Amino acid sequence: MPESIDEARSKSGLARSIVTIVWAVVGGAQFVIWLLMCLISMSFKAPFWLWTVVVGGAVLLAWWYADPARRTREGSV
Repeated sequence: MPESIDEARSKSGLARSIVTIVWAVVGGAQFVIWLLMCLISMSFKAPFWLWTVVVGGAVLLAWWYADPARRTREGSV
């Protein structure tokens, strides 16, 4: 159990940062794979990587926006 609210907030911030980095790496890898597929086949393929980037980005944006520490900093608790 966390010793303080600040410690819990810092752990949730760390988790959010790690998930954001993983999301960016996975999206980047999918983009590179898609680009290679298009270049090798010399034809445009459907950008399947957009599903991960857009949907995952929306979820992450909501998670970052819902951060209680951010609301406390802005003074609107």
